[in-house]
Amino acid sequence: MENQCHVNDDLARKVHELKYFPVPNRIVLSLFRTITKKKCTFEDISSIVEPDASLCAQLLRVANSAYFGLRRKVNSIEKAVMLIGVNEVRNLSLAICLANQFKVGSLAKGFDLRRFWIHNLLTSFCAKEIGKDKSFVDVDEVYLMGLLHDLGRMAMAEIFPEDFNLIEVKARKLGVGVWEIERTHGITHTIIGRILAERWALTPQLSDILAFHHEPIKSKKYSRECAVINVAAYIAKMVESNAQGSPEPLLPDTKVLLLAGTELEMLDSYYEHANKLLDEVEVLADVIVGQT
Repeated sequence: MENQCHVNDDLARKVHELKYFPVPNRIVLSLFRTITKKKCTFEDISSIVEPDASLCAQLLRVANSAYFGLRRKVNSIEKAVMLIGVNEVRNLSLAICLANQFKVGSLAKGFDLRRFWIHNLLTSFCAKEIGKDKSFVDVDEVYLMGLLHDLGRMAMAEIFPEDFNLIEVKARKLGVGVWEIERTHGITHTIIGRILAERWALTPQLSDILAFHHEPIKSKKYSRECAVINVAAYIAKMVESNAQGSPEPLLPDTKVLLLAGTELEMLDSYYEHANKLLDEVEVLADVIVGQT
């Protein structure tokens, strides 16, 4: 453990000293700033997204996807906000802009942008399901946390492509999760996520999600939110592993389940809900990454 800490400290210094580190584009930065507002309004979002015709077109395709199951076609950002909500439009705009910013050509060959967003979308849905009857979390906030919790992996695929590929190959070969391999390799997406959060001036809550979603107990202030995301990500991975025939993830620790306000018996119910959404989520991911 002591050696691992030294490796992580060395990595943190290495990342801080990098001449290049992903910088949020103007729209991403503006959207992140709306998170700190007590109430995000239609005017806030429209002033950011409407000047970008390409983003608006993608956003309307997302709003009209089967994921939302709207009965009438959405043909304006205003209508999209009315039917699916301001926060939802903001969150999806962030996903689209981040997918556009981290282009496939600049990422490690082993990074699958589409699968990345499928996992994050499933995690966000599960987080919302887990949090909907909990007084200690806001469902809109945990949805956003789920959507962005793995940003460190995307940044890692751009900053350390060779290490990213080595970890992916080893994880597949051993049939274990990448997180287990990252820790032994000395480069973790959670450390990179924490530094990204600092560089991008994200909220303390989002910073902790990026840093501690694999180890919720280590979060001093947001351990319960981190636990919700940990459990939600587990359920998402279960859905993905069963669909792909890949190894199942490790069960969340009982302490983490307790922090998330749930229990082992509830996981099957969450899984069933998420599994039913998989087809719609895959289509939504295609739109976000520009494959449709």
